[in-house]
Amino acid sequence: MLVLNSVADQEQSLTSLLRQLSEDYGIPLSTLKLNARILRELNLISYGSIRDKRAAQLENLGSFVVKLLMDDPWRAMVQFAD
Repeated sequence: MLVLNSVADQEQSLTSLLRQLSEDYGIPLSTLKLNARILRELNLISYGSIRDKRAAQLENLGSFVVKLLMDDPWRAMVQFAD
């Protein structure tokens, strides 16, 4: 939840974000990187690469999950395309 919330709250590269979290919470950077990779594989977040520099961001599903976990069920609605 820490990585997911941080991506939702801040607009910066994943590397910068994870380094800051590692310093602030004393969590090994390798652990945070693994968690970020898992979140990306679950389609909850997206982030750039060495060639494609861009800020980490929540995917639609990630935004939905954050709203659910923040106990905001009225904002956690899903719209389906016809």
